[in-house]
Amino acid sequence: MHRRKLGKTGLEISELGFGCWAIGGTSYGPTDDRESLKALRHAFDQGINFFDTADTYGHGHSETLISEAFKESSKRTQVVIASKVGWDFYHGGNKKNFDPDYIRFACGESLKRLKTDYIDLYQLHNPRLEEIEEGSVFKVLGELKREGKIRHWGISIYLAREGVASIGKGAETIQAIYNLLDQRIKPELTSLCGEREIGLIAREPLYCGLLTDKYDLETRFQKDDHRNRWMHEKLEEDFKKINRLKEVIDVKRVSLKQAAIEFVLSEQAVSVVIPGMKTVSHVEDHLQAVRSPRLKQEEIEKLCKLFQEDQLFQVGFYRN
Repeated sequence: MHRRKLGKTGLEISELGFGCWAIGGTSYGPTDDRESLKALRHAFDQGINFFDTADTYGHGHSETLISEAFKESSKRTQVVIASKVGWDFYHGGNKKNFDPDYIRFACGESLKRLKTDYIDLYQLHNPRLEEIEEGSVFKVLGELKREGKIRHWGISIYLAREGVASIGKGAETIQAIYNLLDQRIKPELTSLCGEREIGLIAREPLYCGLLTDKYDLETRFQKDDHRNRWMHEKLEEDFKKINRLKEVIDVKRVSLKQAAIEFVLSEQAVSVVIPGMKTVSHVEDHLQAVRSPRLKQEEIEKLCKLFQEDQLFQVGFYRN
């Protein structure tokens, strides 16, 4: 497994990471904890050492599974655990909360669930631009770092300007959406991350599963799957975009889902890509993108050009 530097943190991480939202069990359909644990351990055995979660994934369940998978002390030092804070599910409902006292409280709860003394990377979970620019939220992260409860801190964002503002406030890493259907961060943020040595974590490389080629307009998602909120009209536009992608990618030579992972990793500013995984077969599928890359450079260039020049790709983005 090839490793990349996570910005200036000093951490070297596998270029393929494990996105842990789905194993929380509340947003991507039913899960089997036994299979989730097998997937986590198999990923580790295959060289994946970066595991990205959040306290809100399954209201802590994702973090609990990570602690169970890597409970041996020797494994803890070999994995990089990234978690997030900002969705308050402790006090009724599920609402954004970036109050410093809450962040300190939530960090303590995550440490308990993870059964560890420190979190390698602690990220703010999609704060508003106004909160980023005001900046007081970052003070508590510095305090937690000095206390040894977190080693590094970063931020998860939606828009490039939020990432740019966060870098100005001292963020060590930026987690952002980057995939074949949403390359909006590329002009402004990827180059800046490269210049400033900011770790760039690419999330949703498979566009919440649409780029796996498993779904079509007849697909119906279950109630415990956040994708059941997607409007039919929106999906129609998405599948039009996907069909355009298939005009560029030779899907007989490289599957759409493998091409999607390879495309993200072709961006040198990206430190790690974190597709969601629930099963051992998911892990094996995604490993093919790093074991046997098949996407050609000319295809990568055409895919970038397609996004830039085709008006179809300039509208209709999710905010997950």
